[in-house]
Amino acid sequence: MASFWTSALTSATAALDAGVLRAIERRLRPPRRTLPDDARPRLLELAAAYGDDRLFQRGPEPGPVTARRRGAGPEGSTRWDLTLASDYRPLLATYRDEHARYRENHTIHARHYTLPPVGAADAGPDLAGADRAAYRPSGRPVIIALHGWGAGPYWMSERVLGVAGWLRGGVEVVAMQLPLHGKRAPAGRGPSGALVLGPHLARTNEVMGQAISDARALAAHLRGHGAPSVAVVGMSLGGYLASLWARLDPDLAFAVALVPAVDLGELIWGGGSNIDFQRDALRAGVDGDLVGRVFAGHSPLAAPVRLRPDQLAVLAGEGDRITGPAQADRLAAHWGVVAHRFAGGHLAQAGRDTALRAVRRGLREAGHLPARAAAAVATAEPEPSASTGTSTDTEPVVLHGPR
Repeated sequence: MASFWTSALTSATAALDAGVLRAIERRLRPPRRTLPDDARPRLLELAAAYGDDRLFQRGPEPGPVTARRRGAGPEGSTRWDLTLASDYRPLLATYRDEHARYRENHTIHARHYTLPPVGAADAGPDLAGADRAAYRPSGRPVIIALHGWGAGPYWMSERVLGVAGWLRGGVEVVAMQLPLHGKRAPAGRGPSGALVLGPHLARTNEVMGQAISDARALAAHLRGHGAPSVAVVGMSLGGYLASLWARLDPDLAFAVALVPAVDLGELIWGGGSNIDFQRDALRAGVDGDLVGRVFAGHSPLAAPVRLRPDQLAVLAGEGDRITGPAQADRLAAHWGVVAHRFAGGHLAQAGRDTALRAVRRGLREAGHLPARAAAAVATAEPEPSASTGTSTDTEPVVLHGPR
């Protein structure tokens, strides 16, 4: 039975999430003009267009990558900001002109937290320092970290995705900004992620396709430059994408979904607070099931996961009132694992670090993380807060495609 303080903590974090959720629903609720009389046949057409894995056809090999050093990061790491072209081509022909107009979105932005190459930490500070001065392979596994909807700034991803803890486990981290988020958000079109969720369901679908395409391009770059393995960790919308990627590619080392969404149709259709929109939609012949069918092609639940249970982990917040623990539990059941639970909510994730330590311990015991002795920095848990590091700009280094 939960203690009084644990229950109080869950209630407090749930109240915070509920207030934010009401604001999100107002932002997502489409105006009446977006529900024309032909809304139902149009959505049926979209559902047919996105009904299979064509959205995730592999593109060309990644082009040149530019790396710019951004100073010291947590746990002895070095921050490098990477950019490369996003070569994603929308599946829906009628969306391609709109996609082309979002010029900022055509560049992938990511921050790579590098560690000294394997063996450098044992060779003395001079070698380690020299290795940190240039962007080069370290020979360590890498995690691609995917943030939630509306996020994107690297300082935020560094904290909410537990970058310091993964670095202490001997793996590097690449925090990728999702399409139409962060530096990829088109100027004058609202805050980070404003264009991703809402009444433009085709754009939402294409963002899912582009996110997977861009993550694959980063993974190809990392493997081509020395990473022995690539894994994915995602939160909320990032958890949705991490789960989707695990459904598509068996060569991921592991996948961790933190307070994930798994049913975008259910989230956009909303609950009792969205009743006015639902009434208008029903008059136009649109219901929650139809909205869900439009998104079914990229649902993490639409096909079996391609990783083993020992490569998978789900974290659920008892106080989560945005995606909700029920969505996390559905993913865990689909994966054949038990969700790691913590007392906090979607935003105030109290108790999450304990759950993450359990996840890392399980991954290490299964051989998916380096043994403790091989970790880059011998710092014992519990995790301290991440260092802000130094902001040092350097001339960019251009790296060509995978060797």
